Amino acid sequence: MQTDPTDHVATLKDTFARFTHTDNLIPLLVDALIVTALGACTFGVMLPPLMLGYTAMCLRIMRGEKVSIGESFQGMERFGASLVLGLLVLGAALLGSLALGVGALVAGFFLSYVFCVQYDRPELGPVDIARESFRLVKDHLAETAVLWVIGAGLGTLLAATLVGSIAVFAFSSLLTAVLYTRFVGR
Repeated sequence: MQTDPTDHVATLKDTFARFTHTDNLIPLLVDALIVTALGACTFGVMLPPLMLGYTAMCLRIMRGEKVSIGESFQGMERFGASLVLGLLVLGAALLGSLALGVGALVAGFFLSYVFCVQYDRPELGPVDIARESFRLVKDHLAETAVLWVIGAGLGTLLAATLVGSIAVFAFSSLLTAVLYTRFVGR
């Protein structure tokens, strides 16, 4: 179901339908737990490749493909490239945090689509991926702001429990893939 990305209610309905689809729900939740747990246990070293693999799962769901548990590990095939991208994102957040923390949020906001771009365009280097994410956000500022508001709102409501936190991570990642797919027309 392709809808206008500026129709926020339709976008949420589409994302929720894909999220709760029988074939998608368990792999999304289990892999969200894998990504967060292994990312934390490795002090973030494995987080970028796992995020790349998880983003690939979300984009595959958008393309109507079947996903299965453990597919986030496929991001390890591009460990070096995703780690460098993760370090670039971390560096931008650290530099942004010098501006009373607000800059870190701004950096994160403009880098919202980095793993989508990295998966879709593996020929790009980390700086070009960041530029492309920046361009996408700039071109779709309102839609990306709605994505962040929804993620923050759901996170505020559900983050008190592990299951809630995992569900918010999974839903927000899928919503990011929904918007990215619509923005690039694929």
